[in-house]
Amino acid sequence: MHDFLARIKAGETLILDGGMGSLLQQLGGSMKSSENNLLYPQVVEKAHRLYLEAGSDAIITNTFSLNGIYAAKQKLTPEETERSLRAAMEIALRAADGKHYLLADLGPSGEMLAPFGTGDKEEYYRAYRLQAEQMAEYAIDAFIIETVIDINEALIILQACQDAAPQIPVLLSLTFSSLKRGGCTLMGNTAADIAAKAEANGAAAVGANCGDLTPEQYAQIVTSMHEACSLPLLLQPNAGKPKREGKQAVYPLSPAEFAQQMQSCYAAGARILGGCCGTTPAHIAALVQSLKA
Repeated sequence: MHDFLARIKAGETLILDGGMGSLLQQLGGSMKSSENNLLYPQVVEKAHRLYLEAGSDAIITNTFSLNGIYAAKQKLTPEETERSLRAAMEIALRAADGKHYLLADLGPSGEMLAPFGTGDKEEYYRAYRLQAEQMAEYAIDAFIIETVIDINEALIILQACQDAAPQIPVLLSLTFSSLKRGGCTLMGNTAADIAAKAEANGAAAVGANCGDLTPEQYAQIVTSMHEACSLPLLLQPNAGKPKREGKQAVYPLSPAEFAQQMQSCYAAGARILGGCCGTTPAHIAALVQSLKA
């Protein structure tokens, strides 16, 4: 298998996986994603394998919510958090089997930094440094930081990963809510500024995931980033804008529609491609087929 960093630097197309939480529920797992690593490891492994069968080149560990800050909000002790994290790493390693890339996932804290909230930079750094150190004990190809809305929080996580394991590349993905000023997060960070800061701070790739935009709209974010940096660009959008049906969020794009809209993102320069909420192995399979056409 070719070196992950060399492959993305060369501009090769790399397919990531899709939505995890909803798929785990469909397969019989818990609504609390992190619980599945300990209670339903076979369900987590099956989800990984379904994405690999669909054509994913890389799978992302089920560790999104397992930083110490967010996990504490979910009533997990540090010991429980570490057990779930290590179980997730072992499950993903089994599924990848040395034949596919493995990306270690770090999600947001669930808090906001001052002056907008009470989040503490030093506490953030310690929590993410510990998470990154624990994940770096396993044979991973990269860290992936996802679904962050504040570039300042994202840069703290990036630094924690770099300090924990300087040899492991870090992919940085933020979530966008608007196309204003070439694309903005809820905190008002622009796509161009995020891309420039990601490059200046040593990220291996930058991009976007989740959010309030369709894949087609995200092509404008990709364009803004492409103009602002020379990094490889990644994109993992939802299967369209969610619609409420009772208590459920329903994502409207079919696999074919999702794949068709992702073509505009590819044309804009994104080469690391996958899906987020509402996407399934069928969406990833359709994406793979559309890129081969």
